[in-house]
Amino acid sequence: MNKQKKIVFIYGPTASGKSDFAEKLSAHIPSEIINMDSAQIYTPLTIGTAKPDWEKSPISQHLFDLFRDPEHLTVHRYRTLVQAKIDQIHARNKLPILVGGSGFYLKSLLFKLISDTVQVGVVPEIPDEELWQKLFAVDSERAQQIHPHDQYRIRRALEIWYVTGKKPSLYKPSYDPISPFVLVHVMRNRNLLYDRINKRVVQMVKSGWIDEVQQLLGTPWEPFVQEKRIIGYAELIGYLKHAYDLKQAIDLIAQRTRNYAKRQETFWRMLKKEVFCAQKETGDSCGKITEFDLTYPDDDLYIKQLLEDISTLDCGDYESN
Repeated sequence: MNKQKKIVFIYGPTASGKSDFAEKLSAHIPSEIINMDSAQIYTPLTIGTAKPDWEKSPISQHLFDLFRDPEHLTVHRYRTLVQAKIDQIHARNKLPILVGGSGFYLKSLLFKLISDTVQVGVVPEIPDEELWQKLFAVDSERAQQIHPHDQYRIRRALEIWYVTGKKPSLYKPSYDPISPFVLVHVMRNRNLLYDRINKRVVQMVKSGWIDEVQQLLGTPWEPFVQEKRIIGYAELIGYLKHAYDLKQAIDLIAQRTRNYAKRQETFWRMLKKEVFCAQKETGDSCGKITEFDLTYPDDDLYIKQLLEDISTLDCGDYESN
């Protein structure tokens, strides 16, 4: 099988079984895994991010635990890091498998985001609670795409405005896949998925999640996880500070995780349409999309189909711009 320059994406909602499926694929083809989850890049965030025990895995895994201190990783920088890892894995004649549920990371590997090439500027002193309103005033389209509490993305959009004088929504992504790809979307029946989410939250708490969050209190990580809106951490900080009891915290985490899974599926439908449209406009055939329903898994059939998709993907001398 010719693996030269090809990659596989495995994307899907939280708790759908992406990591397990990736490991099953790895058992059938020489490969290495690259993290595509925006929370699993942080060393102190382990239990609550469902981070795999990547250091003990028999499969080489990359881009986990990148930061010991709170630091933002832009999608532009993420793409650069991924490109380096892909090149290294291909040099070892193995297949890179990118796994995770962070849709914006996935999209950054399929579309080059022009806004990331704009140098960071300085936003004038504006109270945090007024940032979203300021963005809405200059670019209502972009403001409505960002949660009012997501100060990092709001500030980034405002930086583009102040540096260039142009609305950040005008900076449209261009279709530019990082490598010829097979993109796999894994899913489950909604009721089953929600049940898996509910049980996983309880298991995370039993596995020491509260102790993990306790270690963040009074450190720069405490405001960071709340600003990043990493599900579960703010809720458990609230529990530790007696804002609500443990059952309320667990119920809230499960609810917000279910809502996140729903948003991931909405994002997927939009992204799939964008990729199909971009391929039609550009005539680019160096990418395949497939979907597997793991509700009643037939792993052997799925793996066989995926290996066939990888094998038959032929893009000649593909070069990304």
